[in-house]
Amino acid sequence: MEAAASRAREGVPCRVPALADSVNRDDRLALVSLRCGGQNCHVDVDFADGVTWIARIRLADPLLPPPATQARITLSEVATLQFLSQTKVPAPKVYAYSLESPENPVGVSYQLMEKLPGTPLDWRQATSEQQDKVMEQLADVYLQLEQHPLPLTGSLFPAPDAPDGSGLKVGPFAQVPCFESPEAALGPFENLEASYTTLIRQQLRALANREESALPVDNYLSFLWRLDMLPELVAACASPAGPFYLKHYDDKGDHILVDDDFNITGIIDWEFASAETRELAFATPCLMWPVREYYQGSNELAAEETRFAAMFDRRGRHDMGDLVRRGRRWQRYLFFLGGSLPRTVGEFESLFQGLRKSFAGVEGAAALSSYANWKREVLDRFAGQDAVLRDLLVDHPEQTNGR
Repeated sequence: MEAAASRAREGVPCRVPALADSVNRDDRLALVSLRCGGQNCHVDVDFADGVTWIARIRLADPLLPPPATQARITLSEVATLQFLSQTKVPAPKVYAYSLESPENPVGVSYQLMEKLPGTPLDWRQATSEQQDKVMEQLADVYLQLEQHPLPLTGSLFPAPDAPDGSGLKVGPFAQVPCFESPEAALGPFENLEASYTTLIRQQLRALANREESALPVDNYLSFLWRLDMLPELVAACASPAGPFYLKHYDDKGDHILVDDDFNITGIIDWEFASAETRELAFATPCLMWPVREYYQGSNELAAEETRFAAMFDRRGRHDMGDLVRRGRRWQRYLFFLGGSLPRTVGEFESLFQGLRKSFAGVEGAAALSSYANWKREVLDRFAGQDAVLRDLLVDHPEQTNGR
């Protein structure tokens, strides 16, 4: 790693303290483990002239996706950061990267990137004043991303021959549930209907093939319902054929670095990012959601979300404020398309009822039937015409009734 980093800076010597030979093996493993999360490990690269980079190293773990899938995910993250470098969004620069291959002497995929100052935002521990300061800056980020639209839904990838000279293109979704094989994923798509139809059918196939075992009948029915409701969702979209906008995949808060005064110093972890419709891209990040109430099926906005919308209103961007206020339907509709299906009946019912309420509106929500009644109705409707559903009911007779 030291040799690779030194080459990237034209020979400036460096060291990687966490991997130094002078540190005994147990201490080295302890140091590295503190810097691991998800699919990557992060270690400092200290150069002789005082500059410090971060090495983002792909973990070797048999439980992670296949190498070909991980390679596609890495390439997309690199392209996303290259795209952001053309904007005013505070994201780390990538100086060098290499995929795992016989020609890569490091032995694993890695990225060498800028080390940004600051610490991960702890949203729940921040005061209202500190949250407002962060939200004002996030509004700036949203408005900056709005100035850099993308023509397709999908994820960004390097494209040296791109006709616009950007060196980038929108390619398939670089998100694990969207891979049909280790080398091939779904997308890109020219319009919202094609995108969501394909993503939902991928989930239905996963349930049909027993690749996903969580409440298979209930989840299968919920995706059939989403297909039924898709025309209504698309009709509510201002631009169903684009443009689309970059959205962070995991915006729960610790992707934002702040200094002691809550100035945003960087937005990190752009793995799995994708181009999405503005109704989703510019809805509130999940760090602001009232999580407990959300999981209980409530669609009420948190106080922070209401304040965030008002910030756009004060800037004369009522359209962006409305995207924040009306974003819950989009957030619920797409909540499970990235995987992690609910595994308990109680959790599933609350979340699905919340989704149904978001389509019914405030006035119609009170008149919604119970989930048990709804399930009985759709089982009567679909069981006679859907062979996959019939097979799932045979395998899971305990899910035949209304619960």
